[in-house]
Amino acid sequence: MSSRITLNESTFDESVEKVAHEIRSGGIAILAAESGYMYICDAFSHDAISRVHTLRGDEENTASQIFVGTSEVLKGLALDFDKDYQELARAFWPGLLTFFLTPHSGLQWNLGDSGQLAEFAVRVPQRDFLRAVVANVGPVAAASAANRGAAAIREITLTPAMDSDIAIFVDEGVLPEGPASTILRRAIVGSVGGIEIMREGAISESQLRAVLPTIMARTSE
Repeated sequence: MSSRITLNESTFDESVEKVAHEIRSGGIAILAAESGYMYICDAFSHDAISRVHTLRGDEENTASQIFVGTSEVLKGLALDFDKDYQELARAFWPGLLTFFLTPHSGLQWNLGDSGQLAEFAVRVPQRDFLRAVVANVGPVAAASAANRGAAAIREITLTPAMDSDIAIFVDEGVLPEGPASTILRRAIVGSVGGIEIMREGAISESQLRAVLPTIMARTSE
């Protein structure tokens, strides 16, 4: 039987603990991100991640993105979180800026790609409750609570998952519409430098260039 919480200030800390417990126990939570509700689970729970992909109807080898509570966590996750990415993280995290990074080979996770992909997508979310949960749990896997290809779900009552599939729902009301995350990656995976804009979203090229003048505009689709 799933639990449901309507978030309010007086129970914020208690709710963080409750959600974190469910995620650490292998459950899936539905939590609000900046402009859509998302499935959230432990990044190292192969079973929970698999169930999220099944709920969404994802194609084979679709990888979930990762949320972390602070950039410091990436020292243990990524091989190439270098000074350029660190400067960008200081400027724009928490926020709608996603990095593609190269994972350490010893990580015991399967984000849905059976470990075949050479990169993983990661950011620090801006929404206070989600970020507090992630800081409590550690790295989490995240995916839109909408079915594959559908628009973001801004009201939790519209999520298609059955109660039996979800450990806990946290209702933060109707979420505002908003821009997508800006996405950065290496022009050549595994090389040093050469960061390019894969998708321009909430954070513009000019904002990025003010922090990292060497950043490259995307050259191909």
